[in-house]
Amino acid sequence: MILQLNPMIPITRKSDGMKGYAFLVIDYSQEHYILFVCGMDNGDIWALTNKDISMQNNPSLERFINNKTKDNGKE
Repeated sequence: MILQLNPMIPITRKSDGMKGYAFLVIDYSQEHYILFVCGMDNGDIWALTNKDISMQNNPSLERFINNKTKDNGKE
C-alpha cells in the first residue's frame, strides 16, 4: 500500500540529524518495516524505515521531542 501524506510530516533522520519532510508511506505488510519516502533539506530523496526517523518539534501543537518544554528546551 502507498499513501500520500497531506500535509507532509517534518522529520529528522536519526543517523545524522538531517531534517526533511515525509511525503509518502509504503507499507508492504505486517512482516516489514513501514517505509517513509522523505525529501531531505539537501535535496536528496530517501526511503527510510520508521526506526530511522523521528518527528520534529512543533511548538504550535505543543509537541516537544526529547522531553523539551516550552521554556527554550529547559526541562
